[in-house]
Amino acid sequence: MLQVTPMPHFIWRILSLVLFTVLVGMLPQGVLAQDSDQALATNDHTGHAHEHASGDASEEVLEWICPMECNDLRFEEFTSCPICGMDVVPHRVRRVAPGDEAIFGELDEGGFFDSDALMSEAEVIAERPERALMPGVPNWIFYLGCALLIALSFGLLLVLGKPTRNMQKTSKRWDYPRFELTRLAFFKAFVTWRGFQPLVQLPVVALFVLVIVAGLIGSQDPSRNIAPVLTWNIWWMGLIFFAFFAGEIWCTVCPWMAVPDWIKRLSRKLPGRDRPIGLERTWPRALRNLYPAIVMFMALTWLELAYEAPYRPALTSIMGLTMVAMAAASLFVFERKGFCRYVCPVGRVTGAYGTTGMLEIRRRDSQICKSCQTKDCFHGNERGLPCPTGEFMGAMNENSYCTMCTECLKTCPHDNIAINVRAPIADLLGPHRKRLDEAWLLLAIFLVTIFHGLAMIPVWTRQTVPPLRDTLEATFGVDPGYLLTFTLGMVGFFGASTLLYLGVCWLSKLASGNVFYRLRDFFIAYAYPLLPVALAYHLAHNALHFFYEGSKLLRLISDPFGWGWDLFGTAKSPLSMVVPLDWLWGAQLTLVLLGNLATLWLVNRATHRMFGNRRQAIKALIPVAIFALLLSVAALWLLSQPMEMRTA
Repeated sequence: MLQVTPMPHFIWRILSLVLFTVLVGMLPQGVLAQDSDQALATNDHTGHAHEHASGDASEEVLEWICPMECNDLRFEEFTSCPICGMDVVPHRVRRVAPGDEAIFGELDEGGFFDSDALMSEAEVIAERPERALMPGVPNWIFYLGCALLIALSFGLLLVLGKPTRNMQKTSKRWDYPRFELTRLAFFKAFVTWRGFQPLVQLPVVALFVLVIVAGLIGSQDPSRNIAPVLTWNIWWMGLIFFAFFAGEIWCTVCPWMAVPDWIKRLSRKLPGRDRPIGLERTWPRALRNLYPAIVMFMALTWLELAYEAPYRPALTSIMGLTMVAMAAASLFVFERKGFCRYVCPVGRVTGAYGTTGMLEIRRRDSQICKSCQTKDCFHGNERGLPCPTGEFMGAMNENSYCTMCTECLKTCPHDNIAINVRAPIADLLGPHRKRLDEAWLLLAIFLVTIFHGLAMIPVWTRQTVPPLRDTLEATFGVDPGYLLTFTLGMVGFFGASTLLYLGVCWLSKLASGNVFYRLRDFFIAYAYPLLPVALAYHLAHNALHFFYEGSKLLRLISDPFGWGWDLFGTAKSPLSMVVPLDWLWGAQLTLVLLGNLATLWLVNRATHRMFGNRRQAIKALIPVAIFALLLSVAALWLLSQPMEMRTA
């Protein structure tokens, strides 16, 4: 007879701690997060008159300053900056040795010595905190957002009918509003010019070299080195914006592949060679999926959040050089660019978000592609190279794997390829390939996006990781250290979230009453419609960092290595919000609302595509709609929390 072994006590303790943290942490900002963070701030620097022990001396804060140094403002008490909204930090501090308080009191009452002179000698400039906190959206916006999410979601579900547009099993399913840019003669001439891609890559490669050099030989203070600021505050933040507005335009200018690609292209012109250098081997069949990219993406996330790459300029440079080495190795060993299609995490993330993007490369007439005998867009010819990711334009209906290199515009003998501006989320309107690896990638993108926000707020950094570390040490008798504790918390988050998503898929299957589709089919079908929720939060989260920390770049262009230069006279320029804070909060709320509505609309299309029966489709829709609503509320909650800056 099978006996069930009781769960060990220490596991119950860990699970209870995690559950308690999640439940308490999900309370609104006004109930817990804001008060607790205020308490944390005031515990460190309680107020103007508060004194606390610091080694062998007590301290009294005499003057406070904004971490962003907005307009060089000074404050007499703990408050929030009226310009950027950030909590102020100590600037001038008076330190008094134990036993001297009475002496200073007598002097203040008119003693022989000049008390002002004595006190000024005891004043010091306080060290800045390593991590400054940016304010989240106010409580009233959080509550308003929750109310609007519920009302708009319910209203949309009431008016949604059976979709008809782009549902046909013909070429019409890919019809949507678009404007062809290649109708413009000058634009077409530019993108079909052989030197187009190297020309647009050149300035990006120059910036990449600057980042590498600065990270390796410049100051290792992340706030004084252009490498982490340009990489994590500007590029990494702006990448998602580019993906939405311009598809996979990053792949067009990618510096990691640029230099190896230039070498390979030029090798064709060497005397006595009729083919480029390289082994030109076939990409391994076992790796023709997105699982290598998922592993790389998770590793990059761990390095960024656990190992804190944005605070380590040298590590930022090493990561960049590693990407170049991997891209070069794949280019010179294998045919085409297998690294770009199967391995590169940045390319696959922008490819996924590119399905919502407003720029595309597509065929004009599918019948021309169908009748084409040479398939030059796939194989290449004397006018251009074969598609680097192995796409055939006659069958390409999504941006996922298009690197927008424009080689197909050069090679097509029928002039049947166009660059279009189109409606957002167009690729998500039609049916998908139903690939499990793509679904796992989309789920990974979604979970990493949420975890990104969670790992940068005090609920995680102060109220989850330290208690979990203490619990593990008390249980096993050994301090696991920060990295292991963070990693265990990260694994637990992703594991629990994956089980939650599987549970929602199972509930949808159960509600539909359908026995034909497997759980796997629901898992794949809902991964694509959930993408707008992830994109909306990603844009809102990145906007906070970009517009708060973007002004750092103005200083660093004058002193990129942190060596005290002032090349352009901007090294002392003030740090301030790029846009008014109220505008940013309004934009964040709008993004979350639009992302939720887009997801509900797409889930409705997905369920109707799976079930011909509207009753079944609506029943299957309800669990996913509730899940999407809860995710959007969670996104709003994360935006309401004080957020750590990405660099000091």
